[in-house]
Amino acid sequence: MVAYVAFGLAFAHVYTFQTANLVMEWVNGADVAFEQSSSTSLLGPMMGYFTFTTLVLLVGYGLITIGHFLRTRRTRKTAGTGVADLEAGVR
Repeated sequence: MVAYVAFGLAFAHVYTFQTANLVMEWVNGADVAFEQSSSTSLLGPMMGYFTFTTLVLLVGYGLITIGHFLRTRRTRKTAGTGVADLEAGVR
């Protein structure tokens, strides 16, 4: 749970800073991040940005989940190697 919260907070911090930086550049006339579009809908050009950042968030949470699964599996394997198990193997 701590890893999920820590990643969420780090992502929120970076995402907020990145969004503010891109908006400030866009207001000053840069159109690298948000291309000028002839369409009247603002949602069209923004969907790529939204999709990419959502994908980064999901991949990050997925990696945390995989790491948790692997750690749990490894802990279960080594938990059975107690003193009684070692003595039984020696006999």
